[in-house]
Amino acid sequence: MKTIIAPADFSMVSNNSCLYAAKLAADIKAELVLLHVMELPLAVAEYPVSVDLIDEEGVEKELETLKNDLLTATDNKINIRQKNILGSPEYEIRQLCGREKPFAVVMGTHSYGVLDRFFVESTTVYTARHLHYPVIIVPPDAKYQKIKKIALASDLKDIYETPAREIEGIVKMFNAEFEVFYVAKNQKNINRNSVASLMLDHILLDLDPKFHFVENEDIPEGVRAIAKEHGIDLLIIIPKKHGLFHKSQTKDFIFYSDIPVMAIHEDDPAQ
Repeated sequence: MKTIIAPADFSMVSNNSCLYAAKLAADIKAELVLLHVMELPLAVAEYPVSVDLIDEEGVEKELETLKNDLLTATDNKINIRQKNILGSPEYEIRQLCGREKPFAVVMGTHSYGVLDRFFVESTTVYTARHLHYPVIIVPPDAKYQKIKKIALASDLKDIYETPAREIEGIVKMFNAEFEVFYVAKNQKNINRNSVASLMLDHILLDLDPKFHFVENEDIPEGVRAIAKEHGIDLLIIIPKKHGLFHKSQTKDFIFYSDIPVMAIHEDDPAQ
């Protein structure tokens, strides 16, 4: 059985992403694992911690309440496990993925201000960039709906490193339509990558992809606009050290996308 991991911190944004994860789990007949990491404040991390500082019983009650809410929302169609761990979110997510080999990790992200983004940077953004399992980032107001249209936003570079098998498995699992978006700052760059688009088309041939080329100075905004225009339910990006989805671009997609984004790395393990 497939497994979905949903980190939970009991905020409205997190609860929404957990609800998305639960409904996704029901749709693909997967088990859901709710993970809460009790992270120590930096000021006390190097000193003995009083048990009074950690309200483990309160956290367990909140996890149970969240679990019951999700079961109600999915008509008890899924199995939910809970894990409450003391540690670092990034480390514990990575460790749990190593044991569970999940289909995906589903996380929420804030969009309210600089302070929120500073703290999310250490969890959602870090996880999307570095975790070698698919990560679905759910916008604050996004609601789960059956995934019928999936798009890949591509920079048309390093084509043969595209995780084609993983993308193909995801698209076929949902029996979804598949499109590829390439947004460039000018027509010259679009023309320059015409051969690369033919190569990518060949690699993803079994998905019968529809290609769309858009000229826009703001790459993430161009992708978002065409995704909205085409009614995309899930946008796939491939974070990279350089190119379209380098450090800042990945962050822009996570914070400003109004549709769920799935980050898949070039060396993600097969599902």
